[in-house]
Formats: sequence, C-alpha cells, structure tokens
Amino acid sequence: MDPIMEKETAKQVQPVYTTKTYSFMIKIVFKARGILFDAFEEHFPASNPNKILEAPYPSILMANHVWEGDVPALAAVYPHVHPSIKFAIPAREDILGKNFLMKEFKPKGLLKLFFFLIDKSGLIPKYMDYIGCVPIKRPFRDNARELLKKGMLRDMVDQEWSYLSDRISEGRNLFLFPEGVFNQDGYMAQIKKGVYFLRSKFKNLNFTSFTLTYDYFSSKKSELHIGYGEQFPIPENADADQVSGIVKEKLGSGYTITAGNLASYMVLKFEGKAKESKEKLFSLLISLAEKIRNAHPEIYISEKFKTDALKHAFDSFLEKAKKGGFVRLEGNDIVFLEKLFQIPKDLHNLKKKNPVLYHRNQLTYHIPKLDTVWSTIGA
Repeated sequence: MDPIMEKETAKQVQPVYTTKTYSFMIKIVFKARGILFDAFEEHFPASNPNKILEAPYPSILMANHVWEGDVPALAAVYPHVHPSIKFAIPAREDILGKNFLMKEFKPKGLLKLFFFLIDKSGLIPKYMDYIGCVPIKRPFRDNARELLKKGMLRDMVDQEWSYLSDRISEGRNLFLFPEGVFNQDGYMAQIKKGVYFLRSKFKNLNFTSFTLTYDYFSSKKSELHIGYGEQFPIPENADADQVSGIVKEKLGSGYTITAGNLASYMVLKFEGKAKESKEKLFSLLISLAEKIRNAHPEIYISEKFKTDALKHAFDSFLEKAKKGGFVRLEGNDIVFLEKLFQIPKDLHNLKKKNPVLYHRNQLTYHIPKLDTVWSTIGA
C-alpha cells in the first residue's frame, strides 16, 4: 500500500481497546513475578508524577531484550500504558510451539514435572495468542546461513515486518524488542532495522520506550528495575542508521543504577590495586551514588540506596563475587583477584563468565557522567 494512502487509512482505524478479561490475564502474569524476582522497582521521569506511559494509537513501545523474564516485566508495564489499547507482540515461534518450557530450560526435579504439566496443558500458546503475540521465525538465530544461501533471508524478514505492520493497521499498538536478540554482554545488542521499516510505512507513528535493568548480584534471585521513558519523535527523513541511533539513545538513557552494577563499576576502577577495606568500599558506594544523584538527577537510581537494605545488597555482591573467584576476603580486606579485570575473548553469556563486567556494562550509556563524578571522589 502506498505510504500516503496508508497514513490516511490509519486515521480511520478504530483502536482495539482492552477488555477486563484481557487486563485480568496480564495481571495474573504480573502476580507471578515473585517466582523470578526478589525485588521490583519502577522509575519515572520527574516530569511524569502520574506515572502514565502515553501510547496513543498508532504507537510503538520499545524495550531492551535481556532474557525470558522480560515477559512478566511487560505485564508490570501494561497498567501504566494509556490509553488501554491491545498490543501486537512479536514472539519467538518456538514459544508458541509444543514443549517450550522443557526444551528451553531443561529443568530437573519437581520443576521438571511442573514445566511438563504446563507444556502439556497448552496454556502458554493459548495465553500468548490471546494477548496478541505474533509468532516470528528466528532466522538470525537458527538458520540464517541456509536462508541466505537460498536467497530467502531478506524476503522472510520483510514478510515478518509486513505482518506486524498489518496488526497496526487493524487497530493494535505494537510492542517490540528492537535488538531482536537477548543482551549478551550486559548492555544492548545492535538495533535492527524494523523500527525504520515501520517508520517508513506509518508516517503518524508515536514512539515511546522503557528500559529493563536486572540486578543479579544484590539478592538470591534477580531484582528488576524498569526505567520509563517518554514519547519521542523520529523524523520522517531519518535514515536507518539515524533511527537506530535514536532508539539506542532512548533505551540506553533508561538504565537504572543498582547496588549490583554500581558496585561492579566501582571495583573495576581499582585495577592495579591489590586490596581495599570493606568499610571503605561500602562508604565509597554510598558517596558515589549520592554524588551521581546530585549531579545527574535524570539518571534513575535504585531506592535501595536510601535504605538499610543497601548493606545486605553489598554483602550479597561480595559473596557472589567471591564465589565466582573475582575477589577474596581476608579479614576486613577485600583482595582483588586477576580474574576480576580479565575481559573474556568471547562476550557471549558474559553474565556467567564475568558477572562483574556484565553488570558494569549495564551502565555503558552513563559511563562518561559516572567517570566525571568518580574523578571528584579521589578514591
């Protein structure tokens, strides 16, 4: 369809508003967040005291893609979206297939039985289909070489994005992960060209974003932080690289400073030093967070820095860093081991290879500002 005609058609489309049943189904997923997360925080700009994520039709909502736990994170975002319009959500084709939980997680013990029963019930595919998930093949993960060899890769990708644009034309807003793959090194992967494709088809699209920050250090399980953005423009004449740059800037600026990633940033600053006292490191962590908050109020910072829970989070960080062989505890001193400062040749699954570097990488967008603040501390 000609873009100009499509623009006119979009104006006449009636948005598909949500129902009580739709909202209830998403709320169930949000209620189950305790299975995955020990803590959950949301962060909004100071200019948004009502905590509303504006998404008038037609809108695209974007977030960074970290892991499968992003699904209950989306359920947490949903109540803030205004107006309440149903979504089209690209989802891996295999998630909507048979035995996904067993294949993906390879569980053991009682969890294996639990996942087996869920898979056999067909509950996941039915639920995903109901909330608007669109099955998308994974050519970039599974069989890109084969498809490229046959000359089918480009056609498949174009077909998938055309299918998603059709859902917008039917009155749904679109939610997507513009990276298309999981974060592997803690920050963001390359932004795909899907947003540019949709921008070229719908001239009146609205854009907004939110950023998911997971802290795997500060608790037994992960802690989830959602940093909300605001509506932002993408110029009609922007090329694909400019669109990718805009999207990456918006997502990058939404990362939250947590006890885990700020402690990671801090200890990596001690390269070349053998050890430091635990009390001094904890004092530096508090001071660094306070100076960042004063100098850069636009950066989201975990509420944990305002409570006594920070001490427990710091102890958890040290214990996990010790268990991973990155530091050693000698009485009141923390000894920095060589492994802490080694960068793996392959950053794939950095969360396991060097979780300290993984967490520090979450702050990539903020690093210039953090370095300026750090220089004033004189540690």
